[in-house]
Amino acid sequence: MKKRVALLTLSSAFTLFACGGSGDNNDGSQTNPDLINDNGIAGFTSYNQGQNADLLLYLPNDSVSDIQWQQTGGPSVTLLSDNTKAISFHATQTGSYSFDVSYQVDGQLLSEQAQFEVIASDAKIRLSRGHAVVETGNVSLRAFVDDNIDPQTLVWQQLSGPRVVFDSNNTDTRLALFSAPSVSEDNIVEIQVNGQTFDGETHSDSVRILIEDRPRIPSDAYFDDKQLANVYVYNQNSPYKDVLVNCAYSNQLTDSCRLGDLPLLAQDANGNTPTIEQIMDRVIVSHDWMAENFRQFLQAHDEYDDFKNLLRATTAIVLSSDIRPSFYWAATGAIYLDPDNLWLTAAERETINEAADFRSDFGDDLQFVIPWRYVRNNDYVSFLFPIEDQLNRSLNDLKYELSQLLYHELAHANDFLPSDEWTAYSADTSLLEAAVAKSQISTNLTRLYPLQSDEMRGLAEVRFVTGEPNALQRSYLPDDVVEFYRPDKANGFYNYTTEREDLAILFEEAMMSLRFNVQRDTAVTSVAVFDSDDQLIEQDSYIVAWGQRGRVSEEQIIDRAKYVTSRILAEVNSDQLDSLPSAVPMIPGKNWWDNLQLDPGIVSQSQQIAPAMNGHIKKLKPKQGNNRHGHLKPLPNR
Repeated sequence: MKKRVALLTLSSAFTLFACGGSGDNNDGSQTNPDLINDNGIAGFTSYNQGQNADLLLYLPNDSVSDIQWQQTGGPSVTLLSDNTKAISFHATQTGSYSFDVSYQVDGQLLSEQAQFEVIASDAKIRLSRGHAVVETGNVSLRAFVDDNIDPQTLVWQQLSGPRVVFDSNNTDTRLALFSAPSVSEDNIVEIQVNGQTFDGETHSDSVRILIEDRPRIPSDAYFDDKQLANVYVYNQNSPYKDVLVNCAYSNQLTDSCRLGDLPLLAQDANGNTPTIEQIMDRVIVSHDWMAENFRQFLQAHDEYDDFKNLLRATTAIVLSSDIRPSFYWAATGAIYLDPDNLWLTAAERETINEAADFRSDFGDDLQFVIPWRYVRNNDYVSFLFPIEDQLNRSLNDLKYELSQLLYHELAHANDFLPSDEWTAYSADTSLLEAAVAKSQISTNLTRLYPLQSDEMRGLAEVRFVTGEPNALQRSYLPDDVVEFYRPDKANGFYNYTTEREDLAILFEEAMMSLRFNVQRDTAVTSVAVFDSDDQLIEQDSYIVAWGQRGRVSEEQIIDRAKYVTSRILAEVNSDQLDSLPSAVPMIPGKNWWDNLQLDPGIVSQSQQIAPAMNGHIKKLKPKQGNNRHGHLKPLPNR
């Protein structure tokens, strides 16, 4: 191996400040040194304890592959992206650190070395980790601040690199959102945040983002709306290593791959329950931890083999930091999971982009809300972990939210490619051809058990698709919507978007109740009410006009759920759904939270729910249908 040694040699003027890449002068100004050394690594000679240390492999004129970072000295740290162009870690211990990075350029194996110090400091601001992002990709940066810092004083600015434009619609002062600029070669952007303590003392931190140049997206590309994040096959020994990324998550994909090149997982398992190893052979990631946590989840929480069996109808599982929201796509046969459902540590969470679901604000000018949640034994099964608290969570904390998501997305996969079609196509058949060759289960569901309310369909179009209500829709009050929704055959608002989502919500709720004794709440409520300080007035917000727990077992709905369930997952006998708990009515006039504790057949006194328990915020903001549900990506025009 050819070895090139690269010590980080930067200007002594900057080294005097050594504030995690941010020099705090007395007047709060920032020294902006040249970040690049002669041998391809960008970084600083010293960083502040309590902030992040990061190194970037910067070789803009070379096509680099097979990157591998390794720590060679200093207090041990965990690298969450040791095979990308950027590494970063929370520098909690002082000392001298050194790292090697090896990589290939034109088939030649090269390596570099970097050394730096972490010095003692009482840092009061820490920015989220430096990282690499593709041009035009979404970037999110978060400022983690000491209790003495006033968040309202935080000011973001760019110090160097091609110009970026911060998202002006973002109102969270601790968060910066922007799209990476287009570049003709790899480049580096440096972003700084300044803030003041309540006593008026100024503090700051900065971070470097490597912007990677990418080939032009073809005009007929399947993924044509943005540059996709860098991903790779998790198991480098997978028999599909050479085709997975190109067939499932590439801007260069212009035609659906053939089943002979990337068969369904069912074909590897000969129709039987696949092993976890067979599943992991199909996993594509942007960070290894995503696959490792997914494996742990399957090992711990798939006791009925439901997810293994449902995965038979897929070709790949894509877990990438830029996926939001989750979705299934028949053109590739893959499911795409938002890794916000997979993180276990605060450090892992920092590698996920925080860009909001594109539907978050749709329908905000309607006069009603249709929230939903999953509950067990009159309590929430999912919890809110405020990102600013930097909490870790356990596998048990993932159990119900990830199960709900997998039942939903994999229902789509088995709707397009049910078990009776797994061996029906030749090796030359494309995945897209196979997926649309026959009528889907959802189409037959609509023919046999159609939803009736055109008003609900129109409102769902506003809430989940367009965000643009007409005057009549703006006039609807909660009691009006109850009359559209209650008599119909849908168990959720999202059912009205498409027949495929109708199927997925039915299957999801039925399986959550059958397997985990977890019921789904749905209601029609008033909107949120705020005081003059923009604080939610809970007693006046989300007042229930009508609602139910376990609506899927209602007489007009259960036959629809039975029809769907046995066809999506043959291992489940539809008669098992006869054992689901009866639907329980909510108490009109009380708010959403005071309807959490419902005893069947008894109108109980509302009980105050503790606002926090073991760091988990219990009084969750109501979900309005799209949160934690993915979307069905439209098929390409072919």
